[in-house]
Amino acid sequence: MKPMKVGDLVALSSYGENLEALYRYSDFYRSRYRDDNTPLRGIIVKVDESWGIQRYYIKWMKSHAPEGRDGYYGSAFFLRKD
Repeated sequence: MKPMKVGDLVALSSYGENLEALYRYSDFYRSRYRDDNTPLRGIIVKVDESWGIQRYYIKWMKSHAPEGRDGYYGSAFFLRKD
């Protein structure tokens, strides 16, 4: 698998969209309940590695976007599988 680096364009994976905290940011939810058909995309701005786990900090292209893998509250990073 190719490593992710700063500047890469990313989107929520199907795993990430199905996390309870991130479901309201999924393409399905936004198109059905918010009349927003534009996909959620972002750019990796920082990669931090501690204890062998890489954490990705993402700047989303939309104002209504998750802060981290816990949605709007909690952690401010994502993991690769998110």
